[in-house]
Amino acid sequence: MILRKRLLIWILFAFAVETLCSTWLLKFDGWGPFLSILYFLSGMVICLLLPSFPRLHFSRPDKGWWKAHTHHYRLILIGLIALAMYSWCRYWFEEIPIDISNADMLPIIKVMGERFVAGHHKQVYDTIPWIWNGIQPIYLPAMWLPYVPAIALGIDIRWVTMAGLLFSFAIFLFLYRPEIHRYLSFLTGVLAFLLFWWILADNTPGIISVSEEGVVIAYYVLLVVALVTGNPWFIGVMASLCMLSRYSLVGWIPAYTLYLLLEKKWKHIGIFAVTGMLSFILLFLLPVGWQTFYRLASLPGNYVAFAARVWHDSPKVFTEAPGLAWFFGPHRIAILHKLLVALSFSVPSVFVLYCYIKGKKEYLYNTPLAALKLSLVIFYCLIDVPYLYLFYTSSFVSLVIVTMLVRTRE
Repeated sequence: MILRKRLLIWILFAFAVETLCSTWLLKFDGWGPFLSILYFLSGMVICLLLPSFPRLHFSRPDKGWWKAHTHHYRLILIGLIALAMYSWCRYWFEEIPIDISNADMLPIIKVMGERFVAGHHKQVYDTIPWIWNGIQPIYLPAMWLPYVPAIALGIDIRWVTMAGLLFSFAIFLFLYRPEIHRYLSFLTGVLAFLLFWWILADNTPGIISVSEEGVVIAYYVLLVVALVTGNPWFIGVMASLCMLSRYSLVGWIPAYTLYLLLEKKWKHIGIFAVTGMLSFILLFLLPVGWQTFYRLASLPGNYVAFAARVWHDSPKVFTEAPGLAWFFGPHRIAILHKLLVALSFSVPSVFVLYCYIKGKKEYLYNTPLAALKLSLVIFYCLIDVPYLYLFYTSSFVSLVIVTMLVRTRE
């Protein structure tokens, strides 16, 4: 028990370092490269220590659980957070309109959604002539489809981003148990507040005003919840949505499949495959067709050229986020990209195999969750262009994992 408590303190310390390195410490000019190393190491500590804990689980709710006064307090707090987010979002929306001069992600997604609403499904991924002289949309379906209702209703699509963030914080609040491990729970709450306030009030990463990352964060938070529940259908659906929003899950898919094979969970493998294929057909092939799939499949080869343009036009991007691209510089982009691909596919699977060979049977349950965090750490730390807003998906995954570890009684 004492050893487990120490490991929990180490994981919480690593989460604190990871959170500060991707938020408030970035205010210190010139610290970017140093913070990127700390960020990488802290993420790795969380990955390596997580399999040492017994299986995370949700206790089955009692009948009438929603009547408990603690849940009423949580609902009130979520309402207050929603009001704060509403006030701040209105300010940022007025201050920073959706325009390509600020950032092109949301304008592109808006055009894609407008084409879909207009019934031009096969033309969703056609080039957009009035954005950068004909830009090719690259966003996967689970990224832009959630914005379609807002576009159809004629409201600011950034409210969808806000809804994703609010949902993710609500998950944290319902998991949070301040009465268990009180001091560690208090520190977890402080770190969650710092993360929330950085995203909402500071807006340095631009998540609220110019990015679409709130949707992705919600997907990955739900994937963490799904892995803890162990429900194969839930896991399959959420893994599909994550994969069809960002490529960052690409290395975890074979690692999780390997875990299921080693554990001989044949039914889970079948369900995982079926949900993946159904999601791909329903969210990709039916709406936009095979031709679009082939077009998008060839796009990763263009990332090296894109990174070179960013190095030329906006080199500050590489020192203002906790990515490792700065150490490679503008002349080794191809090497970085090859490392990104090779390590993203290999390291999570090797990690799963190592845990299976060396780990105790009862401690293998958290291996898929640790492999997920490992996949995100590798992918985002080695990403070709480390835009700051990308890193908060991994931060929220850490927040939910740490919260569930701290709420577990001895």
